[in-house]
Amino acid sequence: MMRRWGLSACGAVALLWAGVAQAETSPWSMTLYAGPSSTAFVTQILGGRFDVNGGMVGLAVDRGLFRLGSGISLGAELQLTQFFGKYTYNTGGFGLGFRFDEFPWSDRLPTTIGIYSGPSYAPNAPLILDPVPHADPKFLNFVSIEVAFQVSRNWDAGLRVYHRSGAWGTYSNTADVGSMVGIALRRRF
Repeated sequence: MMRRWGLSACGAVALLWAGVAQAETSPWSMTLYAGPSSTAFVTQILGGRFDVNGGMVGLAVDRGLFRLGSGISLGAELQLTQFFGKYTYNTGGFGLGFRFDEFPWSDRLPTTIGIYSGPSYAPNAPLILDPVPHADPKFLNFVSIEVAFQVSRNWDAGLRVYHRSGAWGTYSNTADVGSMVGIALRRRF
């Protein structure tokens, strides 16, 4: 398990380092986001049963790595989160993903959609009992999805979804241990 985590981290750092030369066209950004959280399964949430049992605050630092064309870019995201309520713990994660920013209305209202995924670690992970006890939830996968709209020259506001789970057994047999739907404020550098 540690070897897989180490290889993922080394590969991600190499991609980040390789993209430093493209700083002018792929800027850094930092997003603060927060909202209610749930330990319900994603299928239950999509069915309308979010079952709030706490909240979550997160901070994500993004770095565009490569522009792929047609408004699509590859990027990296480093995240720190804090869950509170019924289950109180914090996580850190590093993932890769895509950002899309070319829409028909982009001249009037610049809009971006970002999707990132990667390993997540919770040093003080509690035993999640909802809906059934879960196995060790320390090393899991996170997925974050963000839709943001530019509100000023360097600021965006939007919605962010965060999800943490065993990724269908990739990391562990742990099911969904934390999901959040909330608001986000991003500063572009």
